[in-house]
Amino acid sequence: MDQRRKPDVFRFILNPRAGRKDGSYLTGQIESVFASLPDAPDCQIILTERPGHATRLAADFAALYGSRLMVVACGGDGTAREVAAGLVDTEAAMSILPIGTANDFARVALSTRDVDLLIPLLPYPCIRPIDLIAVDDEVSLNITSLGFDTKVQLKAMQLNTRFRFLGSSVYPLAIVLSLIGKRQYALRCILDIIDQDGQAKEITLQTNMILAAICNGRYYGGGYNPAPTASLDDGQLVFSMVENMPLRRIMTLLPKYKKGTHLEDQAVHTWSVRSGEIEALDGVLLGNYDGDAFQKKRIHFRVLPGALNFGFC
Repeated sequence: MDQRRKPDVFRFILNPRAGRKDGSYLTGQIESVFASLPDAPDCQIILTERPGHATRLAADFAALYGSRLMVVACGGDGTAREVAAGLVDTEAAMSILPIGTANDFARVALSTRDVDLLIPLLPYPCIRPIDLIAVDDEVSLNITSLGFDTKVQLKAMQLNTRFRFLGSSVYPLAIVLSLIGKRQYALRCILDIIDQDGQAKEITLQTNMILAAICNGRYYGGGYNPAPTASLDDGQLVFSMVENMPLRRIMTLLPKYKKGTHLEDQAVHTWSVRSGEIEALDGVLLGNYDGDAFQKKRIHFRVLPGALNFGFC
């Protein structure tokens, strides 16, 4: 795609419930910036009303405006995932204004997470295709994870509902609370991996793990870095898995896992993958797509190379 392409239709899909305060405060700021531009583009701000609304809106706008369109997801990683799902394999592009709790995808995709600095950059994006993750009939923009980190995600959502002022600091608290109870999950995985020589092969493994992550991006959970080698546009995903270990070992590994310096630990395994199947051997898989939780007996996943046009700012 031509990176010099300049959209002339902007649709801001804003989740008013994202983050620590009402996101509608952005409306005046966005309108002011875009109204001051020479040959001001067509700009409209729409508030989401329910889960899945952003996907429907994005798909409708893409069908109407095609390559002229930039959809800006204003919210957290969940809002960004919904918008991406509506734009898969269309000519439209998307970007994000990170006003959610963690904003982990923005750590890789944007030059800054400061919304005040980003808004003036949005009319001049550098647009190029990036990969997505297909998980059964869902799309994941950033990371789909399984096991303990989903337990943490659910606990963080509970805490955030009651204590929105905590922001991303809910995650360390959620980790501590989630260490109580079940931490081990039995899995069988069939993975289509790319080895160090660039050759494709299939491997099967069965293990007891604490967590696993299918990564397009590099960060989740408020800045934890399970896949420091992941790239958004290489046509591959990183599958990262941490085997079960005693609590004392978990506490030692956590700081490394946050910094992305955990890969040398003997309990950590990573592969470059194109697709795979993961099955729970005991109960169901506890997982989430970019923070949206699910429970399934098994999942199939695959990379969608270059499936989304993204506006880097």
